[in-house]
Amino acid sequence: MSNYELSEEEKQILQKHKKLAEQAKEKERLFWIDEYHNYSIDNKVKYWVANIHHGMRMQGGATNDPYSEFSEEWYEYVKSKENDFDFIFGEVVPRLGIDFNWDEYHRRIKKSI
Repeated sequence: MSNYELSEEEKQILQKHKKLAEQAKEKERLFWIDEYHNYSIDNKVKYWVANIHHGMRMQGGATNDPYSEFSEEWYEYVKSKENDFDFIFGEVVPRLGIDFNWDEYHRRIKKSI
C-alpha cells in the first residue's frame, strides 16, 4: 500500500459517512414534504423562531455577527421551502426577544423594501 491509497478500513469509514449523509439528506427532504407541509401557521412560526434564534445565536458566538446567519442564498432556500416566508418571518421577529435590525437583514438577503 502506497502513501496515497486508502486502507480498506478508511474506505469503509468513508462509505459509512457517505451513507449517513445520504440518509440525513433524505430525512430532511421527507421533513419538508411530509411534516412541515402539514404544520399550522402557528407551528410554522414556532419552527422558524427556534431555527432563526438558534442560527443567530450560533453565528453571533462564532463570528460576533448574528446577522451572518442571513444571506441571499439562505433567503432563496427558505423561500423554496416556504412560499409565505416573508409573512411568517414578520411573525417570527417579535418572538426572537431581540431588537431586530430589519435594514441589516434586508441588506444581507439583498431584498429591497
